[in-house]
Amino acid sequence: MQRKILIHHHIFKNAGTSLQYALKKHFGEKYYECELPQSQMVTKEDLEKFILENPQALAISGHHICLPTPQGKEYQTLSLILLRNPLARVESIYKFEKKQNAQTQGAIKAKELDLKEYVRWRLDKTPTMLCNYQTYYCARKDKSEGTKIPTDQDLKIAMQNIKASVVVGTVERYEETLELANKKFSHSYPGINLEYSYLNVTSKKAIKQEEEIRNKLEVELGERMLNELEEGNKLDQTLWKTADKDITEELEMVRSGT
Repeated sequence: MQRKILIHHHIFKNAGTSLQYALKKHFGEKYYECELPQSQMVTKEDLEKFILENPQALAISGHHICLPTPQGKEYQTLSLILLRNPLARVESIYKFEKKQNAQTQGAIKAKELDLKEYVRWRLDKTPTMLCNYQTYYCARKDKSEGTKIPTDQDLKIAMQNIKASVVVGTVERYEETLELANKKFSHSYPGINLEYSYLNVTSKKAIKQEEEIRNKLEVELGERMLNELEEGNKLDQTLWKTADKDITEELEMVRSGT
């Protein structure tokens, strides 16, 4: 019998900790995390090796697992990924690094700088962290790509990869994403129940609306820097809007039983 393995692609600051908690609670000892040293990209080959070395794994989560995932004669992988309003990730990354007990360059700078100074530093030094990162994440497949600046071609690849995933949800619609996941994964995991909870945020109210986020950033960053961020996230905006549209259509189908 072919082993079904749920793969959670954990994009940094996209409610991944909450989803990991839900997966671990349901799958227990059959839940695994796949991370390589120094945050290396987990390629198809890396993941396949991990799957074969851990024959009990039914759910695997990782920050750097590439899309699409490998398929084998004895196993089938089923991808789950959450996308987020790219502007919302900016402040979330800053707040996380500011309180993070780590000696990474980002954590050090976040403690030294205010939000505007930190964003300027990131845009100058590591722009992919704040600009079109989700597109880069969903399109990358080779360790040699590093943190390249994504292009329109990368967006096409990212769109193909999320379309091939079993569940693509959004942070803003996290509860509905879990509802969809429970329905769509029920054939592979009878009785699956990924429970709704938020970790790493104070409450559901912390998930702000798009206009509210933009207005807040305009006050804190100024119009010029906000425009720079928006221009730098056009690909991610398209990807996120696509996920939002898809989850609406998918929910309509599963709720109607079609």
